[in-house]
Amino acid sequence: IGLRVLLGYFLIVAVAALLLGNVFVQQVKPGVRQAMEDTLADTANVLAELASDDLLAGRITTGRFAARIRSMGQREIGGRIWGQYKHAPSYRITVTDARGIVVYDSAGRDVGRDNSRWNDVHRTLRGEYGARSTRDDPDDEMSSVMYVAAPIRDARGRIAGVLTVSKPNGSIQPLICLLYTADAADDTPCGDRRWRCLIK
Repeated sequence: IGLRVLLGYFLIVAVAALLLGNVFVQQVKPGVRQAMEDTLADTANVLAELASDDLLAGRITTGRFAARIRSMGQREIGGRIWGQYKHAPSYRITVTDARGIVVYDSAGRDVGRDNSRWNDVHRTLRGEYGARSTRDDPDDEMSSVMYVAAPIRDARGRIAGVLTVSKPNGSIQPLICLLYTADAADDTPCGDRRWRCLIK
């Protein structure tokens, strides 16, 4: 009888721990994503103001804004954030014109592409808040990227374009996942470590 009671006790504890863990991660993951979106929204609006002069003057790819973004990409952060080492900024910035056509891309990939149907651009061009989360690879849930946009306005307040800031959701996964290897070096980038997600 004593053994049965002991086994029953451990079973109850294990089930309780599992349920508590599931509730915890279900609350943590959306909270972290919401905080990330809030930060991206602030960043997009600041950068939209800084990009406005160059976009309106027709020099968005050659002006001071583009030069500053290139410099940002070359910065070495070299800091540890909540135990995870961060080497460099992970933002990507794109700018479209009033039709939703990409006229600037900090990654140099999508200039000329029509982004007018993507929610971040489409909604912003309509004067609404625009954001989306999209997988780079439809078959890989870890390739999801968050996009948050802000309008670029001319002197009369009309929307002349859209600036979108994007960041891979994978960059915050270490905050909501459990590292399962202890053999990685202390300065190993987050993306190079192997870890097991607590929640998919």
